[in-house]
Amino acid sequence: MEPPKTLKSNIVLILDYGSQYTHLITRRIRTLSIFSLCISGTSSLKTITDLNPSVIILSCGPHSVHTPNSPSFPDGFVEYVEKNGIFVLGICYGLQLIVQKLGGAVAVGEKQEYGKMVIKVVKDCGELFGGGCVGEKHVVWMSHGDEAVSLPDGFEVVTSSEQGAVENKCRRFYGLQYHPEVTHSPKGMETLWHFLLDVCGVEAGWKMEDVMEEEIKVIRGMVGRQDHVICALSGGVDSTVAATRVHKAIGERLHCIFVDNGLLRYKEQKRNDVCLISAKVMSA
Repeated sequence: MEPPKTLKSNIVLILDYGSQYTHLITRRIRTLSIFSLCISGTSSLKTITDLNPSVIILSCGPHSVHTPNSPSFPDGFVEYVEKNGIFVLGICYGLQLIVQKLGGAVAVGEKQEYGKMVIKVVKDCGELFGGGCVGEKHVVWMSHGDEAVSLPDGFEVVTSSEQGAVENKCRRFYGLQYHPEVTHSPKGMETLWHFLLDVCGVEAGWKMEDVMEEEIKVIRGMVGRQDHVICALSGGVDSTVAATRVHKAIGERLHCIFVDNGLLRYKEQKRNDVCLISAKVMSA
């Protein structure tokens, strides 16, 4: 049965479960001209639904699904994504979450797998790697201690190793037991591109400039037309970028106050004072 067609945003949402590579996944997807956004893996269902994503990626992480209070997606998540036809990709820990929550079994591996391995595509119907590539080998980067020992109903193994890739096309759940985003997986970006554009139907047209436009809209929506804003400005990257962004949104209604945070370079405070005075004169 085809899932109901709903109007979804073009966002690829990443649920972060603590991996050192999570933000790398976000950046890699953005290099494909696709907007990706990373939020906490334990975010509420409302937070997820408000973002209205087309694709959700469950990131890897240092946890085990067997550990008490290990992080997971919220109650109602599976029902939400299936009802709305949202594609879900689990990576490493994310795959193990999918297997466990959908009725499969995950066990502690006899030994942790870390480093390069070779997997071979064995299913010509596997969507993760496209059709007609049976026998194709992929060098991939593994980093996990648990392993899936039995899959939920409807899932297929699409590589010669159960630690490679699994999928359930009908339910739109997919999983990779390796890191496609790192350079150690040479065809990883090709797999992500194929999955997001060909399988999920995400449109590639996002530009970094779009972030500035969206942020300016958000700021103007928060600040009234006659309101003024005070900004603490130390001259560092974070506060300077924030001040510049707000200034583009509301102009001279932004008032910056220089703050000496105690970590400035020698005589930097005096130089900043001069810069601020000059800026006031130029804007007067």
